[in-house]
Amino acid sequence: MGALRGLWWGLLLVPLAAFAQDVFETVTNFSQTRSTSREPTVALVGPHVFTAWIDMRTGYGDVYFRQSSNRGLSFGVAQNLSGSHPMRASDVQVARVEGNVYVLWSEAGIRFRVSHDFGETFGPMQVLSERGREPHLAASGGSVYVAWSGPEGGLFLRASRDSGDSFVPPIALSEHAKDGDLELVADGASIHAVWDDGSQVFLRRSLDEGRSFAPTQVLDEGSAPSEDARLALLGTGVFVVWREGSGCDSEIVFRRSTTRGESFEPLLNLSQNGVASVDPLFKVSDPFVYVLWKEKVAGQTDIFFTRSVDRGGSFEAPRNLSQTPGKSSQYALSSSGGVVRIVWRDRSAGGGDIFYRSSADRGTTFGPIQNLSQSPGKSTSPAIISSGKAAEVHVLWEEDLPGNRESFYRRGVLGP
Repeated sequence: MGALRGLWWGLLLVPLAAFAQDVFETVTNFSQTRSTSREPTVALVGPHVFTAWIDMRTGYGDVYFRQSSNRGLSFGVAQNLSGSHPMRASDVQVARVEGNVYVLWSEAGIRFRVSHDFGETFGPMQVLSERGREPHLAASGGSVYVAWSGPEGGLFLRASRDSGDSFVPPIALSEHAKDGDLELVADGASIHAVWDDGSQVFLRRSLDEGRSFAPTQVLDEGSAPSEDARLALLGTGVFVVWREGSGCDSEIVFRRSTTRGESFEPLLNLSQNGVASVDPLFKVSDPFVYVLWKEKVAGQTDIFFTRSVDRGGSFEAPRNLSQTPGKSSQYALSSSGGVVRIVWRDRSAGGGDIFYRSSADRGTTFGPIQNLSQSPGKSTSPAIISSGKAAEVHVLWEEDLPGNRESFYRRGVLGP
């Protein structure tokens, strides 16, 4: 196994000129403070790139925001969105619809701010829940949706139909006492939520901007534990992937609906390997569905990939995309304009670097691995997003520096 890995590792690091690759610019220290920065996230629309992160420069852990109006070539001054609130923030998320930018986070409850001018200025802070935790954000058109876990369990949702200026009172999505991972996705007037409680996967949907919801559906079909559910929407299609089983018996499974979630087709097993397959992640780009997950074999962890070319009707055999001598984890996926891009943390060189791999032919073939961080320290928590036509890619990550942790940024441009 070691000799085989070494052979593959050498093949993956062939000269970049042999493949159509993104050309990356210089690494930028994005947060540039003497305090700890963490949880970087990114969104974009047109030439505008929006980033947010948690920063400890005030001593509390506040949400900071920066925006670029020139495709990431330069960024404006960092804004503190938390203000003077003396609590530690977490779970920061950014969404955008046209010129509206939405920022959501946890900080002694669920807090939200909106900008209507591409992030130049923000409206006042709104507290959507005094005791909620683990928030989730989705937006489409003039509708914004925020869901969270309650302090005693259960899942709750508030909707805005005026681009985030105000929210209707909360409704209960589920009153189960042990609800876990939640995914929230909006498309047009529809909003879908999928979650698990450690044993089953559930889905609820609304087709009228959250005014009413259909009854809860149970998506898993067996008695094995089901966790880590992920959700995507495309037209009338609803797509869900999750981990089913535990230990070496865990598999990555998939179900789709072609009726906006009214009914679902039979379950598909995507991994089918008899080893521990965990942490699924996927994107839908009509008619393609791209799925990633992690497998652990003989103490080694690699990232596997499969795709569907018929909107989830069938899937190809899985491929190992990392195949490095180190542990691969913390991966993220972006797809636009026929280009599939994957970024992850890899420990082949010691403390951990941010590795990158892309396909310019919709996942048919992938170019060689690039090391984006090339740092002697520890690089973690990568985030990635691509422009609508795939011309640019934006990658953020956390970087451990002596006595400090910063948020780093690197911009790539699609090569010839």
